[in-house]
Amino acid sequence: MPKLKKNASFIAVTIYIFLSNFATKSSHLRKQNFFTIPIHPKLKSDIFSPKPHKNEFMRKPFAMKQFSVAQNEVALPVTSDACVFAALAEFQHATQILDVGSGTGILSLMLAQKYPLSHIHGIDIHQPSVIQAQLNSSNSPFAKRISFSQNDFLHFESTQSFDGIICNPPFFENHLPSTDETRRLARHTDSLTLTTLTARCARLLQPLGELYLLLPASSQNQILETLSQNQFSTHTITSIQATPSKQPHLIAVYAIKNSPNHIENQTPLRTIQYTHYTADGQLSPQATELLKDFYLAL
Repeated sequence: MPKLKKNASFIAVTIYIFLSNFATKSSHLRKQNFFTIPIHPKLKSDIFSPKPHKNEFMRKPFAMKQFSVAQNEVALPVTSDACVFAALAEFQHATQILDVGSGTGILSLMLAQKYPLSHIHGIDIHQPSVIQAQLNSSNSPFAKRISFSQNDFLHFESTQSFDGIICNPPFFENHLPSTDETRRLARHTDSLTLTTLTARCARLLQPLGELYLLLPASSQNQILETLSQNQFSTHTITSIQATPSKQPHLIAVYAIKNSPNHIENQTPLRTIQYTHYTADGQLSPQATELLKDFYLAL
């Protein structure tokens, strides 16, 4: 019994010392903000790692057959709508083409692939997008025929003469601006309205110069009137729908700037229907044929 009591006393003293030390250390750690509860190692890195800056969420490059498009610094990434638009654009004579709102440079790169004799200059108001587009161009086989610069289209002037303009304006009139500054720059149209856009295009284009615009389908009547007011004749409108059961959400508009001695004629407007997916979600035969020279999977 005396031995048992001695052992019990030793154990009690040991526990007391351990708890005292633990309490002291815990108090010190709390003061230093180091006290944590035990966490599984697989969860710990996710919870306590510094949150990445928004630009550190790296978008994967958009790989095409002849080039790849980095897009982690741009205001807006590559979309299938943009790819379809570039593939739909059929310039008849243009070789000096201006890409307005060039973003990643996807339109410029696709046009350079389509038209080996073309020279394309892209402008964008968002400097990180311009830098990324320049990098995308330099890494492509078309680097010598593509250039980019930071410019506000409202004030853009050039000594170069353009016989083609393509514009995929990522904006929607009368919508509220985004809270993100880069998206606000790319999307909002307080200053660059559809009327101003077409007037600027008319100023920069040679007579008989070709214009391609990608716009919301709801703006069809407005764009027809606006183009007419700015010395353009509209030749083709392609309505773009996602599936056969959905209404068109975009239109690709092809117009030509009138010559000084232009005589109004009654040439009928050509309309085309483009459907991107089949009812079961697969690329349509129309899309496959259109994009086969660009998409890796085709």
